Amino acid sequence: MNKLEQLQPQWSQQPDLARNEVALKQKCALLGLMELTFNKASSSRSIPFTEVAAAVKLPVDEVELLVMKAISLNLVRGSIDEVDKVVNLVWVQPRVLDLTQIAEMNKRIKEWAESVEKTVKDVEGQIPELLCA
Repeated sequence: MNKLEQLQPQWSQQPDLARNEVALKQKCALLGLMELTFNKASSSRSIPFTEVAAAVKLPVDEVELLVMKAISLNLVRGSIDEVDKVVNLVWVQPRVLDLTQIAEMNKRIKEWAESVEKTVKDVEGQIPELLCA
């Protein structure tokens, strides 16, 4: 959203872009939501409305509508907790990744593999106890 605002003097001179400013901003907000979701660990994708609003530069009262739009377009999957003002997202539409995002994904996969390895060792350590029970 910052880049869109920075480039507004240039794109606002294009009649088609200027005429569709609202749609352009909504698409950027949807991409921002996808990026926010992607950057969260899959175990911590309960995102407060305030965090979404700050990330996509929208008022908090427009977050629910944005998330509903993203869900309806199959960009994300999850649920909205209106009472607690939290979005619980479990999946984000895959897209082209840059090198930084690939490195982040590699880091998460390594952390997941270490977690699985630790769990396997814990279970193996409890096998005698499980066989005796």
